Amino acid sequence: MVQQEYKARMRFVFIDESVPYDGYTSMRRPLGGPEKAVASLAAALSQAQHDVTVVNRTPYAHMADGAYWVPLNDSAVPRTADVLIAVRKPSLLGKIRNVGNRILWVMGAPGYLSASANEELWDSLEPSLMFMSSAQAQGYKGNLKLVTVRPGVRNAYYETTIDTSDLSPEELVYAERAMKQAVRDEAPKPHAIVTTHPLQGLDWLVDIWGRLIHPRLPEARLCIYSAVLSRGIRTDDVPEAIVPVFEKVKSAAEANVVVVDPRNDEGMADVYRTSRVHLYPGHPQDFACWTLAESQAAGLPAVARRLGGVDERIANGESGYVVPDAEAFANVTLQILKDNNVFKSLSDAAGAPERRSTWPLAVNELTAFISQL
Repeated sequence: MVQQEYKARMRFVFIDESVPYDGYTSMRRPLGGPEKAVASLAAALSQAQHDVTVVNRTPYAHMADGAYWVPLNDSAVPRTADVLIAVRKPSLLGKIRNVGNRILWVMGAPGYLSASANEELWDSLEPSLMFMSSAQAQGYKGNLKLVTVRPGVRNAYYETTIDTSDLSPEELVYAERAMKQAVRDEAPKPHAIVTTHPLQGLDWLVDIWGRLIHPRLPEARLCIYSAVLSRGIRTDDVPEAIVPVFEKVKSAAEANVVVVDPRNDEGMADVYRTSRVHLYPGHPQDFACWTLAESQAAGLPAVARRLGGVDERIANGESGYVVPDAEAFANVTLQILKDNNVFKSLSDAAGAPERRSTWPLAVNELTAFISQL
């Protein structure tokens, strides 16, 4: 009986103190992975017939993509919820007092959860934890109940070019494979992309490109999608911590390295579909691998180091390669850039419908966990 009630309808409230955004922001401009995840899960819960409110730094109360978005400290902030999902910060768990279940959505390394300052909060509120990958969850050593919900990918990265509304699930799989085959009959030029934060292995990657890749394939191009570096190129002004990486990137222009502004969802999906490989240095605390998930969904092969949640996004040897060192990284990158057949095989596997991580699947995982609380 309890499970049936949870499946019918619940009132979810998200609270996030990060930046202003709503369910449509990533359609208009680039948006960070955690913020995009909140908007996407809120929309998917709404589509599953739940009542959803997101409390954040939005400037005014409004509906967006099925959810109600309310400014922090607004009079419209709900006073009750069946499920409260606090984003990142444990202190947000107590913002609403009359709550059925409290969940902290952990976006980074879980070490801070063991801080003594949180112990009283855990005892009084008895929250559960939501992690994004097994690698992230394994780093938690506490006793709170937890669930791992794999983040989905927004529809822009899966979109097809024909009307599939009348197709059965089986017909849809074959139609999408046929469309992907048609798109990929002509392999893209040897253009590699990188979306990593400048301080998460970009200097390592640019060094590999200059020493081991560009000399063996001079026509290949590396596009770095970075708002902070692009702004620096225009204004010559970057944060002090990024200056060494910035200077290295600028000096790599002679190795056909360029810096580009990130785009909205549709724009980045187009980038992924017209590129040859996604180079992903990885980082020990990068557990969601947001852009890697999106590029794989769009059919773009990847090369990455085994760090963070990479192994849970790349099917090693099928949709890309997870490598141990710089030499292996360069060798498989060159193979993908040069060999159309290798690219085609990896691309087909990366974008295969059976590998899809969708937000409705995430909703099913979350609500199944809640039904057991």
